[in-house]
Amino acid sequence: MLRPACRRCAARYGITEPVDCHLPPHQTLCRRHRLWTGPAARSHDGQLDIRPFPEIGRAHRHHLAPVHHQHWWHVDTAIKDATRAIYHALRAGTWIPGQQRRLRQLAPGTWQQALGAVLAVTPGRPDDHPGHPAVEIAIYPDVVWLAGRSLRAHSPSHRAAS
Repeated sequence: MLRPACRRCAARYGITEPVDCHLPPHQTLCRRHRLWTGPAARSHDGQLDIRPFPEIGRAHRHHLAPVHHQHWWHVDTAIKDATRAIYHALRAGTWIPGQQRRLRQLAPGTWQQALGAVLAVTPGRPDDHPGHPAVEIAIYPDVVWLAGRSLRAHSPSHRAAS
């Protein structure tokens, strides 16, 4: 999937226009500049600052850990499945307080429209309709947690230890 490179990384080289590049699905943030570069960040405006949310950085480290031990597409599939499950829970009205707090901070005054636009999309593959960066960031720690549980439950070493 083509997404713009981190706008601050590009600016270091004097580039002010978005530079589309192929970023792997697990590359969801620029760790140097603490900017979100996940699938919904399809423009520089979508690269939201995650510095107020240290849990996003921790979730990103947890997201990257299984990529070093498993094929990245297994991790990507688990993330997509977890995203679908959390969107389903949101449609049913289930919110985790941290999700609400992050969404309200990331999109003050417009969080209801951002959430409505994402939840109005017919459920399917999350990358068919990338959604809104604020919603993507708000649910990210929970998506990574759920995907991690799924990956551990399906790993051969976990089944052998059970």
